Amino acid sequence: MDEARRIQKTGRSTFIVSLPSEWISKKGVNKGDSIYLVENSDGTLTLSLKKSEKSSKSCTISVSLSSFDNSMRNVVSAYVGGADRIVLTGQGTSTIAEEARRILSGVEIAEENGEEIVLQILTFEKLSIDAIFKRLFNVTHSMFLLAIDSYKLGTDATVELSRKEDEVDRLYLLLLRNLCVGNCPASESVFKSIAAKGMEKISDHVEDLCVSGKDVLPNPTIANLLDKSLKVYSSAFASFANGNPNEKEFSEAKDAYLVDFKKIDNLLKKEKTASKILALKSLSEKCNKIVRYSEDIMESACDLIFAKDDQRTV
Repeated sequence: MDEARRIQKTGRSTFIVSLPSEWISKKGVNKGDSIYLVENSDGTLTLSLKKSEKSSKSCTISVSLSSFDNSMRNVVSAYVGGADRIVLTGQGTSTIAEEARRILSGVEIAEENGEEIVLQILTFEKLSIDAIFKRLFNVTHSMFLLAIDSYKLGTDATVELSRKEDEVDRLYLLLLRNLCVGNCPASESVFKSIAAKGMEKISDHVEDLCVSGKDVLPNPTIANLLDKSLKVYSSAFASFANGNPNEKEFSEAKDAYLVDFKKIDNLLKKEKTASKILALKSLSEKCNKIVRYSEDIMESACDLIFAKDDQRTV
């Protein structure tokens, strides 16, 4: 059966489509029966008379402490790929399992038997992708505030920043997992993944700014540049989250950042100490990277509009 059906509108916001009478008779459907809709990865809808049950995905990974990084990469790949159950075998399974619990959200040890450990991944069906993005932004935003205060007051915020950076990494991997196994259309998942990666990279640079800038604290110049880069990042994320890119606001925030960045160039020309020149150049370049990743997020916000509506014209 392959026939076109016109979509009709009833009321203010309800769209309906009729079902073929032949299909209704064949399936024995009656008035009041439930029909379940499932959105596929390509954006199409599947109709079913039975509620679909998510099939469990399991994988077995041979691990070794002598190849710890490779073992962890495999575990993370299985997690992001949507595995609900990961069986670890080999030597050092306990160490690998504990590291997986530390860096991955919802991972718990379900079974342990000699050199075999079973990791069970808890489901996050009620946690939307938008909610994870919002949490990811809130954590990175708080990292900016810590870093700005550190440069203003000369305080050491590296311990707290490291803790928050670990949280960002967990949220980033959780986002990738949900984008992989959820109902988000593939075209949208690509741009959302790019935005998520940009946010994860921004958190790396904010942490690095405080770690590598200890010797020049306090420094109001870098504090001000960080504050301006935060405004660029916040503007980009607001456009992404709202689904309505505000290019004027983003451009204004970026222009304000560039004004302050040029001021640092003028300061460097007057600076006599070589070590301080190198430090300021390095720190300002890290702020530049934050702005470049913010541009990626803004671009993803624009791309998402066309991904959701490929009939849009410009």
